[in-house]
Amino acid sequence: MAAPPAILVMADAARPSRELAEALGAERAGQLAQLLLQRATRWASELSPGRVRVADEAESFTNAVEVALGARRGDEALLVIWPALPCWRPEHAEAVRDDLASGCGASVGPVFDGGLYMLAMTQALPSLLALPEETWGSPDAMARVLGAVNEAGVAVGLLRAERGLRRLGDVRAALADPLLDDELRALLDPLSRWLTGSAAG
Repeated sequence: MAAPPAILVMADAARPSRELAEALGAERAGQLAQLLLQRATRWASELSPGRVRVADEAESFTNAVEVALGARRGDEALLVIWPALPCWRPEHAEAVRDDLASGCGASVGPVFDGGLYMLAMTQALPSLLALPEETWGSPDAMARVLGAVNEAGVAVGLLRAERGLRRLGDVRAALADPLLDDELRALLDPLSRWLTGSAAG
């Protein structure tokens, strides 16, 4: 990945699950979604200034990717990110750079309980774009995507699996992490007593 990539942010992935949204309440759920989207977009903008597009929440993956691929400059790679992670680090950028620099035509970053947080590609992959829309948040997203990339005949790199922040179990794990930042802790902390009682029950 010689040049910084074009980056597409799939905004709809910032929304928490229905279970988590109900537990947080509408206001805090909205704040969480906004914070996750802001963090992903800021990370993307630092990696590729001026080359970040946020997909409309109603836009399909296939359409958003086709538009982004059509707007690429030269041999730019396209990096699609789903803003489900509580923290985006420089290591995420370094890992995908390493995969693409080593000759991979795609690189995939899975979320532990299903879906992806990152997908890089150096060219349009018709078999990937033909996957049904429900693929991207499904528990078997990784298997489907790897199958489509292999069908396209390009080498694929695997990024480390990460925990998202979409479900109650994710909140429990985040609150138990001493490295959780103060902003997220303040937003999630009202659930801590309820989660403790739920686990005990």
